[in-house]
Amino acid sequence: MIIYEATKTEFISDVINELLVERLYQSYQEKVGRTSKQEIVSWENSLQRMCNVMQDREIPHDASVAIEFKIPNTSKRVDFIVAGSSGEQDHVVIVELKQWSEVEKITSQDGVVKTFVGGRLNALPHPSNQAWSYAALIKDFNENVQEKQIQLEPCAYLHNYRS
Repeated sequence: MIIYEATKTEFISDVINELLVERLYQSYQEKVGRTSKQEIVSWENSLQRMCNVMQDREIPHDASVAIEFKIPNTSKRVDFIVAGSSGEQDHVVIVELKQWSEVEKITSQDGVVKTFVGGRLNALPHPSNQAWSYAALIKDFNENVQEKQIQLEPCAYLHNYRS
């Protein structure tokens, strides 16, 4: 299930014209049910930042964008996907979006970091590890990805983080 899909050009237009969040909200209501105010605020903040990223001229105008892709048979959702083809190879970039401004390394655990979420410091999956696990699930269980040898590239974008 995908909550929103469009081309790069349509996505940028929906953000600039302030239509995207309403479209996401309506689609989410139809496909999933109610959503929290916190999720709506998250969409507003993160997707504006992704709009800035997507304006890169090297990303083709007809690249596909998908938001809130639910990985089948799991409760996991990919925040943002960009897909396209080089003409010879299909590519999909999986983006895990985080609004975190601070992150602490946890040396005693692999793939886990500490950050301030929900009013307190929490140990959470590292966003890059989270994106990688989504790519691994999709690669392992999606016949289309396997047969067409679609290149999956996971990444994380912590747009509020400053080093």
